[in-house]
Amino acid sequence: MNRVYTGRETSWLKFNERVLNEALDVSNPLLEQLRFLSIFATNLDEYFMIRVSGIYSQTKLRMTDIDMKSGMLPREYLNDILKQTQKLVKKQYEVYHEKIDALSEHIKFTTYRALTDNQKKRMTAYFQNFIYPILTPIRFSPYLPFPLLPNLSVYIISQLKDKDDRISYSVVTVPKNIKRVVQVKKDTFILLEDLIVEHMDYIYKGTEVVEAFPFRITRDFDIAYNDQSDDFAVSVTKELKNRKRGAAVRVEIQKDVSDHIIEFLNNHLKLPKKHVFFVDGPIDLSFLNELYEVVKDRTKGLIYPHHPPVDPNVFKKPSVMAVMDKQEVLLLHPHHAYDAVVRLMMEAANDPNVVAIKQTIYRTNKDSRIMSTLVKAAEAGKQVTVLFELKARFDEENNLHWGSELERVGAHVIYGVPELKTHSKLMLIVKNTTEGVKKYVHFSTGNYNENNAKIYTDVSLFTTNDVVGNDVVQFFNYISSYTQKPDYKKLIASPHSIKALFIENVKKEVAYHKKYKNGHIIVKINSLTDVEVMNELIKASQKGVKIDMIIRSICCLIPGIEGFTENIHVRSIVGRYLEHMRIYYFHANGEEKVYITSADLMTRNMERRIETALPVEKDESKQLLIKLLKLQLRDNVKTYVNVQNEYHKIKPEKDKVVHSQLDLYELID
Repeated sequence: MNRVYTGRETSWLKFNERVLNEALDVSNPLLEQLRFLSIFATNLDEYFMIRVSGIYSQTKLRMTDIDMKSGMLPREYLNDILKQTQKLVKKQYEVYHEKIDALSEHIKFTTYRALTDNQKKRMTAYFQNFIYPILTPIRFSPYLPFPLLPNLSVYIISQLKDKDDRISYSVVTVPKNIKRVVQVKKDTFILLEDLIVEHMDYIYKGTEVVEAFPFRITRDFDIAYNDQSDDFAVSVTKELKNRKRGAAVRVEIQKDVSDHIIEFLNNHLKLPKKHVFFVDGPIDLSFLNELYEVVKDRTKGLIYPHHPPVDPNVFKKPSVMAVMDKQEVLLLHPHHAYDAVVRLMMEAANDPNVVAIKQTIYRTNKDSRIMSTLVKAAEAGKQVTVLFELKARFDEENNLHWGSELERVGAHVIYGVPELKTHSKLMLIVKNTTEGVKKYVHFSTGNYNENNAKIYTDVSLFTTNDVVGNDVVQFFNYISSYTQKPDYKKLIASPHSIKALFIENVKKEVAYHKKYKNGHIIVKINSLTDVEVMNELIKASQKGVKIDMIIRSICCLIPGIEGFTENIHVRSIVGRYLEHMRIYYFHANGEEKVYITSADLMTRNMERRIETALPVEKDESKQLLIKLLKLQLRDNVKTYVNVQNEYHKIKPEKDKVVHSQLDLYELID
């Protein structure tokens, strides 16, 4: 069965290559193409910090367990993904130069040496007055230990020669509190590190600067959590500090650097040379996002046309809860405005009859109106309970901040469930009415992050269904007290139950197909890695069930293999919005079943996380989701089709263009 699987890390690289390909797509405006280069770079940073670092650790421990999906030993797998990544990075910089050249028709992005004498004079004055006072050059000697150079900062390493011809090395950090994109004049920009490199003689007066090159270190950024700690928040805070000391897993440095500097860095970082990436251009292309923000309004046609989110007609009335009293509402973000979610929270906080608000938070934004409103609700005396997931990678500090703010005003704050991540996205509002206690539920596939809601596609369900409300009450009591798992009527919660639900429905679809020959499964998710789930999909394919999968990133199942997966079709949509929603569809001989969920079909989501799923049963809501799925299956503008593990972008025929991310606006009101 191994031949129908591919490695998770390999599949992720194919996803990031699709992101890189969007930087080549001339149908995207030029600055958006550059932004895709920035996204590619940021994605790769996280990949090395978490995924590559994990495999590298296995090789250092001389582990010999074969990876089930790739069929390789850790050492073989590491070498393979490093080779693939080197090729992608080479392509990344080729695209960078091509797009920067194209941008020169609008603005000039240049080097210090290409400036005029007057421009150099002004830039030197800027360096001496504003940059130099911030810099702290650190010179190494046999008597001083090599300093800890933090993760993902850009540094400049210099080889120095004193009057006695003795060689030494020094590092200076490129400041993060100054913009990397430095404006020379209205339409001309250079990089901050280029400015610093050209003034090394000023920094190291009286010493010959033999050479100076920008570089960057990527470190192992994963955390070993102690869920059994007496104070989990304190434990996480401590581990966040230790994270800065993670082992190096990658060095990026400009390609013309001498062997002396590489040898010096490798010796001190204890890093094999295969982990060094020699790049043909600036270190860390995520600065392109900064460039985007600086110049996006200067010229027309360089960014996407503005598509304001639709303010849904149903929520144009002053009270969101009054609408929920009468009907269930399903929204599709970012096409539908996220304000309804924020308004619901604000309304609940200000309503004297609301007695309790409960919420799960996996990721949220620093300036969150939802979090600020929860603080006000707690201050007003409402019973506020929030579960913050402190193991939400890269958002731990933000969650700790909001948790402490809520604790300060008397809210009940829960910092995760031992040995599990809470990845569900739920809000419960409890209100006293003349008819008794009423429960208002918001169920989402996306995090309560107002910034992400502008660019992530997600589903929001607003309901006062009493059965759902009772289930959600039990859910919150379960995760706060660690009691026996409730017997839910409609809500499905992992660990384990969502996998069981999915597999049960796959088996039912096989039975329907055997009898009626109309079996059809559609799955829209971020990732597919779970072997048990994949095996059930293979069996369904072998029985003739048609399986359409819209998978944004990782897919470890290879479609189109005769006798195994020939009835499985996998596509990935990569465009201006990040496809984030999770939907499961089963034809069920015409009695269509649709579920929305926080869970991807990954083993970690199925077995090691608290996830939730909910059947969408109201016909209007269900039909909207089915229309969305069918629209995405017709997309021929931003779709990559997986043909036996190779992704090919669809080319639309004239007059038959389907751009699902834009055409969706026509389905909503």
